[in-house]
Amino acid sequence: MDRQKVRERLNDGIIAREKCFNSAVLASIIEIDGEYNFLLEKRSKDIKQGGEISFPGGGWEKNDKNFEDTAIRETVEELGISPRDIEVLGKLGTLIIPAGVLIEVYVGEILCRVEDLNINLKEVEEVLIIPVDYFRNNLPKVEKITVQMHPHYKLDGKRVEFPAKYYNLPEKYHEPWDGREREVYMYKYNKEVIWGITADIIYEIINKII
Repeated sequence: MDRQKVRERLNDGIIAREKCFNSAVLASIIEIDGEYNFLLEKRSKDIKQGGEISFPGGGWEKNDKNFEDTAIRETVEELGISPRDIEVLGKLGTLIIPAGVLIEVYVGEILCRVEDLNINLKEVEEVLIIPVDYFRNNLPKVEKITVQMHPHYKLDGKRVEFPAKYYNLPEKYHEPWDGREREVYMYKYNKEVIWGITADIIYEIINKII
């Protein structure tokens, strides 16, 4: 073993990133009449996670230079604005979801007016403007969920079993098994509920950045 080569190749990265769905979001902030607000989207009903509230974002594509580029591209596509209308302030961090999803989170300011948005109705039902102070003054409710692993997956619409018996794995892996429970933040704003990934990002920004 060449120890020098090993040292050169070691880095503080994310192991098995290539197995995950890699994505990026832009935690969008917009100033209106001197007040800072989060700009959030309510997803169109006909797409995955329809009806849920999120920041602009989506999956990395091979033409993206980096994940910041992904966040900007998705924001441009979903809000119908120009890249010149976005000022990326920096990277908040990487969010790892038990379902095999990695989300690179950036914080950015939207520089145009709300009236200038031309939202993509195929993806975005409506835009929500919520004052940052609302989240400063209202702690989220904390609920808990358990993520369950299923020993099968779908391929071309057909169910494929995980070969636990073939590999002589312990019997608990022959049937669905539970992971550890985890906390989920829940914010309520008027009649809307902001939770999950989006709530995690907002909580992080409020408590560590703003």
